[in-house]
Amino acid sequence: MLEYEKNLTTNRRIELFNGLMKEKISKEFYDWLIENGFFTQAASTKYHGAFEGGLFDHSYEVTQVLLDMTQRLNLQWTRPESPYIIGMFHDLCKIDNYITIVDEPGEIMMGTGDVKGKEIHFEYNQDCILTGHADKSIMLLSQFVNLTEEEMLCIRFHMGAYEGQDQWDNYDKAIRKYETVLFTHTADMYTSKVKGV
Repeated sequence: MLEYEKNLTTNRRIELFNGLMKEKISKEFYDWLIENGFFTQAASTKYHGAFEGGLFDHSYEVTQVLLDMTQRLNLQWTRPESPYIIGMFHDLCKIDNYITIVDEPGEIMMGTGDVKGKEIHFEYNQDCILTGHADKSIMLLSQFVNLTEEEMLCIRFHMGAYEGQDQWDNYDKAIRKYETVLFTHTADMYTSKVKGV
């Protein structure tokens, strides 16, 4: 399994994404991801990925863990690109969930455009029209990718035990239909709780 790269620049995130995903998605979707800040957005306000680019970093690492588990456990997917799509876009819902608040402006490093010393935090974006978590990810992703039932269920139940109790029976049914639902949850938890991304 790859070791997580820390302190990635936006350009490095895009480079990693292109190496892994560019041939698997449309140019329209790729452009939408760039325009909507997929490579710069945080993954949370205070938990895993609570930093600029945290959404991409978390998604990339979940993809890597899913690919590793697929190989090691010989997981069978409905289509070969599924672990890439699920891993990279299970949290697409977060693309507009947070706003960046600059606490201290910092200084632009000469010749790079990178900011040194900037202190920021994240708050929930009160202007979001679509809310929710996994269902929102499925809605956004479905604009660009025809999802299989397996992909939808993996994304829908990637929170696993963190689903509300009223969804536990459905989570159980989804696992029984596609074991990959359980491994998607496992990849997400391993990435956020063990790797801290």
